[in-house]
Amino acid sequence: MKRTALIPASILLLALSGCLYFGPGSPQQSGEKTYFGNNNCLFEEQGFDCGSTRAYAENGRTHLDLNLVNRYGKPVTIKRISCVYGNTDSAFGHAYMVEAGLVSGRDYRNDALGCVDSSGNPVPAYPEFRGKLLVWFNYADDLDQNTQHVASATMISS
Repeated sequence: MKRTALIPASILLLALSGCLYFGPGSPQQSGEKTYFGNNNCLFEEQGFDCGSTRAYAENGRTHLDLNLVNRYGKPVTIKRISCVYGNTDSAFGHAYMVEAGLVSGRDYRNDALGCVDSSGNPVPAYPEFRGKLLVWFNYADDLDQNTQHVASATMISS
C-alpha cells in the first residue's frame, strides 16, 4: 500500500519541478537570442502601446524586440527610438533614427533595438532588465516638425 502512494507523489513532484524549470520566469531561447520570460512594458501616458514588446539577450548584450502600436487616434511620425538603462537625460544623442509614418492603430516593428546606458554604451545581458523605452515623434498636423514630442515607457524584464 505504501508503494502505490509513492507513485502519485513522484509524478506530482516531477510535474512541479518541470513547472519551476520551464515556468513563465525562465528565459526562452530562439536561435542565438535568449528572451526574458517575464516582460512588462507600460507607457506613462496614453498614446502608444507596447504591444508584444519583449527584451532578449544576444551576444552578451540586451536588446528589445519592439512592437510599438499607435493608439493616438491620428497619424504620427516616429523620429527616434531609444532603449535606455539608467539615466535618460542624454538618451536623445544615442537614439536610433527612424523616420517612420504610423497611422492610428498600426504598429512599428524593430526586432533588434539595442539597449544602451546613459553614456551610449551597450547594456550587458543582466539576469533582469529595468529600463526605459523612449520615442520621439510628431503628429502629422504639427506646425513645426523639428519640435518633437517624447513618450516614455518603463520596461521590466526578468
